[in-house]
Amino acid sequence: SLSYTHTPHPKVWDNSSGEAYRQYEANVQSAAENCGADWTIVRAGTLKGGACGETNADKNQNDSEAARNYPQYLHQSFYEMTKNDIITWQLLFDCNVRGVKLAKGDVMSGPGFKAVFAATGSDEHEGDSGRCGVAEAMVRSLEVEVAANVDFGVGTVKSREVPSEEEWESLFQDCLS
Repeated sequence: SLSYTHTPHPKVWDNSSGEAYRQYEANVQSAAENCGADWTIVRAGTLKGGACGETNADKNQNDSEAARNYPQYLHQSFYEMTKNDIITWQLLFDCNVRGVKLAKGDVMSGPGFKAVFAATGSDEHEGDSGRCGVAEAMVRSLEVEVAANVDFGVGTVKSREVPSEEEWESLFQDCLS
């Protein structure tokens, strides 16, 4: 019989330990610096949600209002795929926890002992990150000079509205300046 022993590449994190993870990050930073590139590490907690949220029935909605519903993310059919009851907690999360908070470094707390209850919760919980908020933070960090060569975490804030352009600018300035 054939046996296979996995030997991880020394520059790739293999999920083994915190020390290996810190070394992986140092490798990423070093590789970027060696080729003259900036680096940014975006830290996420438990990823939740990720689709468009409510799709307002008001067809008179203008383009800027429609853009605040994150139509660029997963299609509403995501909710049908994740539904185990009358309504999916993912939809409730995407409608009620659309706000974002940023923190410089690896300082956001995790869910701790509440993880088992928070994992499928539709409310704001410590240690949670909305997929849409993380994706937006990653893309927007490319446009923000203060996001170069830093790491930051993305958490959730209870809100029915996604952050506006001005709020995103303020989040980055307050967190990274």
